[in-house]
Amino acid sequence: MIQVFSFDACPWCTKAKKYLDKKGVAYTVRDIEKEPAAYDDLVKLTGEAACPVILADSGEYVRGFDQPAIDRLLGI
Repeated sequence: MIQVFSFDACPWCTKAKKYLDKKGVAYTVRDIEKEPAAYDDLVKLTGEAACPVILADSGEYVRGFDQPAIDRLLGI
């Protein structure tokens, strides 16, 4: 399962989720403002609280909205 670390006011987070929806990719949203554990997990993973971050089951992730990198991560 793909996880998307995001928050509501983030326009790049919205773009990333819409892109995943368009590609038919199932994902779980981890809202770093509403879920303290998501914030902690994000900082542990990347060393910072910048969003969006798209995390694959493999532990690899893409920081920001980078379509080619997202496609590579997901193998699409």
